[in-house]
Amino acid sequence: MYSIWKALINLLKWLFIMGLLVAILSAVSFLTPLFSKVGLYFLQRLPLPNIATQTPTEPTAYLVLGGGLTKDATGTIIVNDFSRSRLQTLLDRYHNHPMPVILTGVESPWMYDWLVQHDASPKSQPYHADIAGQIISENASMNTCENARFTAKRLDIQHVYLITGAYHMTRARRQFALNGIATTAINAPLPEPSSWYNIAANYRHSKRTLYEVGAYLRDVFIPQQDCRSSDEVSLETLKRSRKPLALKTF
Repeated sequence: MYSIWKALINLLKWLFIMGLLVAILSAVSFLTPLFSKVGLYFLQRLPLPNIATQTPTEPTAYLVLGGGLTKDATGTIIVNDFSRSRLQTLLDRYHNHPMPVILTGVESPWMYDWLVQHDASPKSQPYHADIAGQIISENASMNTCENARFTAKRLDIQHVYLITGAYHMTRARRQFALNGIATTAINAPLPEPSSWYNIAANYRHSKRTLYEVGAYLRDVFIPQQDCRSSDEVSLETLKRSRKPLALKTF
């Protein structure tokens, strides 16, 4: 009997030491690129729902998720760094392979302005003059769930190039799949890349990784309550710009 208790105590000690080591290593890796890279590898392999409808072999549009708004030094509302990174990623692709552009989120009117102002493709390109006309906006969604639901209501579309942050991508693709839209991922970089020499940036990347893993699990087991159904918002509202109404910026 004594030998059994001794073996049990040794096992508990071993588990405690191993748990402590894992906790220390996790805490240390949280401040390095390692944590976010492992987390992103995990996120990219989470399952997506099957789409029952038959989809085209190639995407037929770019779809950019809004990343938020902020204010400049004069107090003017502008796109924030997250939205700007996604829009620049779009322009980099659009110049080589033009196709319709879908902007989704209450940020869409400001995203539209940014795209028109920053499209620096040669005037000789036949699609340059039409870039404004290539943009279709969904202006009402306030979160990823609504991005997908309202885009599906706004447009009859089956397959898109989805542009958002890498950490956010799997959760966003899942929401669009639930609404019958297949997606091909185009990852936009975070405004500040992770680096072995930048602890603050590593911390932000790691924190975003944890948030997205938690948000994905929440969407699977406890879907968010603040996601309006498509019946709650009219098609006219989806098309209507929020400008010049005041918006929450962050």
